[in-house]
Order: sequence, then structure tokens, then C-alpha cells
Amino acid sequence: MIVFSACRAGRYDVPWQKIEGQYVKQDQPGLHTRWFWDTTDRGGGELVIWVDDSDAVQGFQLSYEQWPSGRHYVAQWSAGSRLQVGTVDEGTTSGVRMRKQSAIMRFSDQPDPKVTALLQRYFRTNAFILDDCHRESISGVLNAVSTPAEGSG
Repeated sequence: MIVFSACRAGRYDVPWQKIEGQYVKQDQPGLHTRWFWDTTDRGGGELVIWVDDSDAVQGFQLSYEQWPSGRHYVAQWSAGSRLQVGTVDEGTTSGVRMRKQSAIMRFSDQPDPKVTALLQRYFRTNAFILDDCHRESISGVLNAVSTPAEGSG
């Protein structure tokens, strides 16, 4: 059953669903991968978290596809590194068989404050499903990046 959160900005947001551990590839030695995604067919995104044996967040990747523009944004972080914020180039479909190119993540040296704010809002909308310690850790990393002043831009 899919539960819809409150209507926001004239549309319904679909909250993240946790993908059960047996369906998530565990490919980081010493870390456990947790995957959350929303099931909306318009826009949406996902969060992948890597935690250590003490359940401390060691990294995450947050992605969000804005509707209806189709722009795809990403934030990724690992312990000991700075937060990277960027866009995802989905590639184009071409050729007789309509094959799609591989997606490429593009990060700038300085995160765009508007993109960062968009990802922060998307995270806050869905973060209620996370364990408190994970939500607080990720929120702290996302909030450490400056955001635009109210009313600017």
C-alpha cells in the first residue's frame, strides 16, 4: 500500500519506501547499504546510505528529478570528504533500437545554492522514514552548505 503525504504545491508527494536489505547490493566492504526511493511516476528520487557496523552514516547519495522539467540533481558525500552537489546528464536516446546513453553525474567546484536548497527540501519531505541518527547526520551535511537568502533569485 502506498501512503500519500499531505498535498504540497498543488501535487501529491510520494514518500520514500525502504528497499529491504536482501534486495540491496552490499558492495562496500565494512559498510551496509540502505536504499530508499519514492514510487512516483513523475519526478521523484532516491537516497542511498552507507553505514558502518556502529550504524554511523559513512556516506550517502541523494538524487531528485524535478517535475515537469525533468532536471535531475544529485548530492553525494562520504566521510572525510566535502559534499558534492551537481546534475545528472541522462544522455539521449538514439539509433534504430533507441538505446539510451549512460547517465553521467556532473559536479561543480562550488555547489549551486538553489540546487542545494531544492535537494534539502526534497530530503526534509521524505526524511521522516529514516532512523533519527541517520536523518540528523545527513541533514547536518546538507545544511552545512550555504543556501540562498530568502526572497533571492
